[in-house]
Amino acid sequence: MHPADDYPLKQEPFRPEGALTLDREPEVEATIASLKQHFEAVRQREVKRTRGRLGELSSTQENAIESLTHGIIDQILHAPITALKAASEDNDSFAVIETVHRIFSLGRDSGP
Repeated sequence: MHPADDYPLKQEPFRPEGALTLDREPEVEATIASLKQHFEAVRQREVKRTRGRLGELSSTQENAIESLTHGIIDQILHAPITALKAASEDNDSFAVIETVHRIFSLGRDSGP
């Protein structure tokens, strides 16, 4: 018996856990970046609008608003970012990328 006889005929290439497939990695990362930019722009607009209504705030209050709004955005983005990364590992990223772009209106035509 030859040592190579013990290996499966159709073996997937080794990828470290959490590694993205090379063919979709740039698209997944670009989509994640667009998603973060989109939500950061919304966050900044809403913080600015709220500050106008609250008047002068102390630095502690400013920090609390920043921390709160960043935390909310992080929690909202956790699921779509996790789905994008998981889909890229399963070679299903194209459909997920398209869905994320449609749901959040990302892309050339997206605006504030």
